[in-house]
Amino acid sequence: MSSAYSTLVSLLKAIGRTSSKLNRIRHSPATIWAIASLSLFIDTFVYTLTVSMLPDILQNTMHSPASANGVVTTMFGVGSVVGSTVSGILSDRLRERRGLQMIGAVVYSVAGIVFYFARHYYQVLLFRLIDGIASGVACTLLYASVGDVYPAKLLAFKVAVVYFCNNVAYTIGPVCGQQLFDMAGVRGPAAVVIALGVLKLVLLFAFTKDSLAIRGQTHESGYIQAVDDGWSLKSPPPPAKSMSLFKLLVRLPVVISTLSIITAIGIQCMLEGLVPLHLVDALNHPHDKGMTFVILGLVFTVMVPAIGKATDKLIEWRGEAMRYYIMLFGSLATICAVVIMALAKSYAVLMVGYAFFAVTDLCMFIPAQSAYGDFVNGENTDSMARGYSIAVFAWAVGAISLPPIGTALYSRYGFLAPTIAIAAVPCALCSVACLLFILRSAHKP
Repeated sequence: MSSAYSTLVSLLKAIGRTSSKLNRIRHSPATIWAIASLSLFIDTFVYTLTVSMLPDILQNTMHSPASANGVVTTMFGVGSVVGSTVSGILSDRLRERRGLQMIGAVVYSVAGIVFYFARHYYQVLLFRLIDGIASGVACTLLYASVGDVYPAKLLAFKVAVVYFCNNVAYTIGPVCGQQLFDMAGVRGPAAVVIALGVLKLVLLFAFTKDSLAIRGQTHESGYIQAVDDGWSLKSPPPPAKSMSLFKLLVRLPVVISTLSIITAIGIQCMLEGLVPLHLVDALNHPHDKGMTFVILGLVFTVMVPAIGKATDKLIEWRGEAMRYYIMLFGSLATICAVVIMALAKSYAVLMVGYAFFAVTDLCMFIPAQSAYGDFVNGENTDSMARGYSIAVFAWAVGAISLPPIGTALYSRYGFLAPTIAIAAVPCALCSVACLLFILRSAHKP
């Protein structure tokens, strides 16, 4: 009897210790950061997992015209805008992150189910629309959650690590998707999409607490998590101010960051479409087998954390104006990188320019992506999710707008003039906007 009692006591103590450890994990800002990174990996993996086999499905199985592929991509962008806008507004008004993220995880699985049974073109369109909605919800709220639990002017490295997971998924997703499609047809990738939605739901339910609750507890206790070393005592901030989506959108730091993201993502997506054509048409390099994008992905993956850390350190050292110096450098250097690519007469020179572009593109994107959270934290407003819904909208605008323009001009004028012109115009606008902020900051008393 005493032996059974001792066993029961030991078991209860073990459960208590496990529960205590799990509770600490669920209340940790680092857990929010880790789950956000995994969420973006899942989001990008789901997209790239299914994008590689769409030409086979649409043209070979459904006998749709090639133009149908662009409509499918557009549907994803439309879904992203809807998901990000609705979730951003609802999340800030309801003061809820985790619950909406769990709904977004369910939407991934719903998209997978639609794809599993897709036999017609309209079903593929519906799948991409639902996937886009889930992506908009995920990207808005995962960045907002990280911004909730880390202090102002220290988000660049956090955002960079989250984006690092995006690059890893972007590199391996198409390969995995094609292998699954060859083995099991559409149902193979679709089953993985369903499973990933369930996995994300379980992780959010079991291991996370709402980021706003963690933010509230740290503020009430007078503590704010430092980036690298422990907890630092600070005075509790005043109550957060309310800021509407429109008021947030017209603030100069948000305008500049939005323009920078549209520029960075738009040029990146344009080059992803034009470089393979240029390799075949002008450089006689038809047997690339995707190595160009593998090299580009490796440069992105290696440089993302370094640029994020450098951005944080420079802002700590010289103030917020350094963010705009970095974006100014990225804008001007991107023009140089594109010129190198456009004038290249060999594959090696083209890849040097492309690798340089990866670095300059990140110099625009990382400071801009972290600026939304840093601005909201610095202004002490309750608009974190709305801010990142603007970032997702900017991403969608860049991905949808510049690539069709580039393709249309390439078919008529070739690679050189359209590429330089399309890159130079938005980069010049971004440079002027950054200079405006720098000059305004310099003249402030």
